Amino acid sequence: MKKQDLFLWMGLVLWGLLIISFPRSARAVYPEKPVTLICVWGVGGTNDSVARTIAARMKAYFPKPVAVVNKPGGAGAIGTTEVVRATPDGYTLGSTTMTSLTIEPHRVNLPYKTPDDYTPIALVGFQAFILNVNPDVPFKTVGDFVQYAKANPGKLRIGTFGEGHITHLILEQLKYLAQIDLTPVPFKGGGELVAALLGKHVEGAIAGTNDVISHARAGKLNMLGVFDEKRRNPVMEIPTFKELGYDITMLTYTMLIGPKNLPADVVSTFGGAYKKVSEDREFLKFMEENGYTVQYEGSEDLKKRLWKDYRENKGIFERIGKK
Repeated sequence: MKKQDLFLWMGLVLWGLLIISFPRSARAVYPEKPVTLICVWGVGGTNDSVARTIAARMKAYFPKPVAVVNKPGGAGAIGTTEVVRATPDGYTLGSTTMTSLTIEPHRVNLPYKTPDDYTPIALVGFQAFILNVNPDVPFKTVGDFVQYAKANPGKLRIGTFGEGHITHLILEQLKYLAQIDLTPVPFKGGGELVAALLGKHVEGAIAGTNDVISHARAGKLNMLGVFDEKRRNPVMEIPTFKELGYDITMLTYTMLIGPKNLPADVVSTFGGAYKKVSEDREFLKFMEENGYTVQYEGSEDLKKRLWKDYRENKGIFERIGKK
């Protein structure tokens, strides 16, 4: 081969490599297209509203549209599984809750187990659970509730969202720490549970802030205590069980996640855009009205929180015999 032909051939090879590599380099700029945000709960609920509000507010801070798609079922595990199994390119992410990630893996066999099996992106906010009673019961405080329960083993019927739900775990923790016998009554959702409480079919219920706050303000039920680390709005006047001597601080929280091995630039770009949403006045107003406390945490801090709750919930399930 002549020297000129060799140089020509080498030049063509190099040019071809440049052509091949250029589109890859261009595609590396995230995002290039809209992002699908899978909400693991059904249309119309609070979690759905939170996901759609995030997507709407992201328009101001994220260069591409964010479209919410609902994939409910299995206490959030169906939608979470779809997120976990998605291609880790940042175009299928999820809005899920701690129930799906730190409780369900201890109950059923799932394609994800620990926080190492997906990528936490950002914490969205907390919602506290409250022990509520109807106004006709013969006690008005947590102390009186415990005394009554000890004197009347099994008589108090306490509504929860069903076996394995965080409200059920809270009830089991309360029974264990207070050494009392309570009868759990499962319900399918907040509306059904609160209706039973208001209708006096149960003496008490463990429910989320958004389920009960309006009824409490109307005087239709009494909120005895909140299972939170500290008093927060909108229930500042309600004592925490922790300050009453029962260290039960099991909050539910919503977060954004992606598949395992999500690129760092995707986490920082999407998570950074959400951080701006979390400081958005309209978003904060919406979340407070729905009983949430917004508290941004980035990927690393969120992962630490998830590991802590995953291990604690595992211990609870082992104690109550639920594998």
